[in-house]
Amino acid sequence: MFYGLFLLSEMDAKLKGILYYSMAHLHQFERPDQYEPYLLKAIAEYPEFPSYHLNLGRYYISNENIEKGKLYIKEGLLRVKECFNEASPLEFEISLYTFIDEEIGGLYMFEETYKEYEKMSL
Repeated sequence: MFYGLFLLSEMDAKLKGILYYSMAHLHQFERPDQYEPYLLKAIAEYPEFPSYHLNLGRYYISNENIEKGKLYIKEGLLRVKECFNEASPLEFEISLYTFIDEEIGGLYMFEETYKEYEKMSL
């Protein structure tokens, strides 16, 4: 465990956010009481990624904390960098960094997905 703490202290904010986000999803079903705290840690470390806010918003809505959930979803949508659709996909170089920004961070998303979240926030 000491080794893990050493690594955490060496990480930048983006990596810490990804780690906490991953931990949230690891615990989502087996230890659901840890889901919210890890998402909150991910947001505290690296609030730039929409996925952290959107997942927490969906969590709150599913647990009948509708207004709080809507706020997190709205915040997440404000952080989406760009939307695309199948007719006009975004042009960017495929790399580990774009994968992280798109798949983990949610900076880029399909227009349909954006609209679904937008409906949730109303």
